[in-house]
Amino acid sequence: MRKSDRKLLIDACITFYAQELKIDKSKFCLIVKSTKGLVKDTNAAGMAYRIPKYLRTDNLCEKLYFMQIDSGIEMEQLIQTIAHEMVHIKQFVKGQISYKGRSMYWLGNRVVKSKINYYDQPWEIDAWSKEKVLSAKIYKILTKLQDKHYAKLRL
Repeated sequence: MRKSDRKLLIDACITFYAQELKIDKSKFCLIVKSTKGLVKDTNAAGMAYRIPKYLRTDNLCEKLYFMQIDSGIEMEQLIQTIAHEMVHIKQFVKGQISYKGRSMYWLGNRVVKSKINYYDQPWEIDAWSKEKVLSAKIYKILTKLQDKHYAKLRL
C-alpha cells in the first residue's frame, strides 16, 4: 500500500470510528503518528493516550490525545488497531478513563493498573469487543466499494 493511500485509509477509519463511537461532535484534538518498529519495541501495534495540560506548551485545544500506530502492519491489522485505539480515545473523551494526579479511574472507580493483568483490564476488554464490531463495519464498506469497482471494470 502506498504511503498516501495508507494515510487516506487511516484518516477515513478515524473519521468513521469517531462517528460510530459518537465522539465526532466532541471537542478534542487527535495527533496520529506512524512509527516504524512499534510492535518490535513495545509489543503493541498501536497506543493511545491523553496528553495532560501540565506536560504541554501549546494551546491547540483543551483535550489533546495521541495515537501511535506501527507503520509496518498490514491493512487488516491497521484497520483493527485503529478501531481498538479509537475506543481508547472514546474512553478518554467520554471520561470513562480519567486521571487525578497519579491516580487512574475507570468509570469513576480508582484502579491500580499494575495490579490488574493486561488481559483483565476493563478498558482493554471494552476496546477488544468494540474493535471487532467497528472493523467489521469498515470491511463491509470496503467490500462494497471493491465490488462496485470490479463491476465497472467488467462493463
